Amino acid sequence: MERLPRVRFLGHLACAAAAAFAALAALYLVLLAKLVVADAPVRVCGIDSCPRGTGTLALLAPLCAAAAWLLWRMPRKRGHGRAPVHVRVIAVCVALAALGPGWSGFEWMRGPQLDLSGWQAPVHPAAAPVGVWAPAPGRLVRARTDGLVSYDGEGRKGWRLPAPERTPLCALSRTIPSGIGLLAYGESAGTCGSQVVAVDLAAGLVRWTRDTGRALVAAAGPSAVVADRDTVTGLDLRGGQELWRVPVPADCTVKAVDGSEQRALYVEECGDAARITAVDARTGTRAWQTALPTASRLREVRVLSAVPPVLHVTETAERGIDAVLLLDDTGRVRGSVPASGPDGDLLSEPSPVLTGDLLVTPVKQEKGNGVSAYSLTDGRRLWHAGVGDDEVRGLAPTGPGEVGVVTSDRWRTYLTHRGLGDGRRRAEPTVLRDLPLGERFAFYPGPPGSYVFVNLDRKGLLPPVFDVDPVFGW
Repeated sequence: MERLPRVRFLGHLACAAAAAFAALAALYLVLLAKLVVADAPVRVCGIDSCPRGTGTLALLAPLCAAAAWLLWRMPRKRGHGRAPVHVRVIAVCVALAALGPGWSGFEWMRGPQLDLSGWQAPVHPAAAPVGVWAPAPGRLVRARTDGLVSYDGEGRKGWRLPAPERTPLCALSRTIPSGIGLLAYGESAGTCGSQVVAVDLAAGLVRWTRDTGRALVAAAGPSAVVADRDTVTGLDLRGGQELWRVPVPADCTVKAVDGSEQRALYVEECGDAARITAVDARTGTRAWQTALPTASRLREVRVLSAVPPVLHVTETAERGIDAVLLLDDTGRVRGSVPASGPDGDLLSEPSPVLTGDLLVTPVKQEKGNGVSAYSLTDGRRLWHAGVGDDEVRGLAPTGPGEVGVVTSDRWRTYLTHRGLGDGRRRAEPTVLRDLPLGERFAFYPGPPGSYVFVNLDRKGLLPPVFDVDPVFGW
């Protein structure tokens, strides 16, 4: 007699467990159908095209169904017949309760994902993007040929500063000390820098304007550095008054300018020779001058950093230098990272990221693509993280000691966080769902777990700014 209640209890327990497994089987079948039908990048997904988690769901759904059937058959084989009403009520409650852990398991199988949460509709596609500033966390200023537009932390438009009529905006200063940005306008193609303007990025107000020739502009501490054909001039960043002036020799042309809080830098090309000069940002007094290891005319010079000085130099000659040059605070060249040739693997797009004492850049090699980090001290490669055949599309600092890497394969786009110390993944790659990304873009961390993307595609047909948030639910 004592054995009968125990057997009956086990039968009721098996009934409740069968209901739980049946609920999980139904949940996983629905989710599997959703992944294969709605989320798959092609009509019939294959090994390399099914959404993440599809294989695990395809295995667990029939296993849960089989477990439910076996548990349901157990009490019936022992002749208990139909379960009492209170047991069926308990079984339904257990089934509903099992959906919570089942859903958590699905989210784990699917992995982290981000999706669109808000975006700006594209306007005036003929106005090409020029660049973007990030004056404060959550605030952006996007520059186009027709002017500046600011955005707040939620992607809403703020102030606007239109470009003068028939004078397109064509260049921005790399840095914005004291929240003041420098921009250059050009009267026609090839004449960028006919007018230099200083803008207070908090309010969108013009502080001063200066008419020039074909000038290059940069911000260096308290000075706005304006380099034209004959001189390199330092202007007061806030008021526009001239602070200092350095003449440019008649046989030289300034190819690039930049600056830091203490120094202004400019690169000159003099015939087939090139040199970089550093002057005091407040007085224009020369601090040092260094000849660059070039042997022919320069095709392009990009200043990636002013402290320490880092230049990407490309010569016009077929076998000329194409490398990132690393200098110390006295102007001595202490290393380089080749960008082309037998040992070169540096890519110009997307642009490298300089953070701390590292240069992190996308690379392309015969064995596959990847991301590498180089020491800014001597140019040694400290680590390399391969991504196979995936395309590296964007890099940005995303947190303390880490860099975010956006990659794309044939079907999907991912955001991976890698540690700056060793290049290892800090977490499973996050799937970026159906984002309207152009060929060129920048991205910045937003609220915890969220990001803001800024399209810089020349076509101007995509949303200029959009936000992505973690996916909850489907």
